[in-house]
Amino acid sequence: MSELSGRDRHRLKTAFLAAASIVIVLGTVIAVVATTGVLDEIGFLRFPLGFYLVAQGLPIGIVVVCFWSAAAQERIDRSLSESEEF
Repeated sequence: MSELSGRDRHRLKTAFLAAASIVIVLGTVIAVVATTGVLDEIGFLRFPLGFYLVAQGLPIGIVVVCFWSAAAQERIDRSLSESEEF
């Protein structure tokens, strides 16, 4: 396997981070939407739990994943910018 340059490693890590973020968000959305009917039988703050998770939980979760992804991207940028190859 040939040695990757700093720029190629940066692109690979960034692409992996973006793919992981998308998979986490889509997996969570699919799981919550698929189980909404079952979760609606449980009450939470006088709302059906499925409705509450779709209306409040998913947007909050997506924002959390966005902040996590931004922090992880910052760590990737810092670690690779310290090397002279980048």
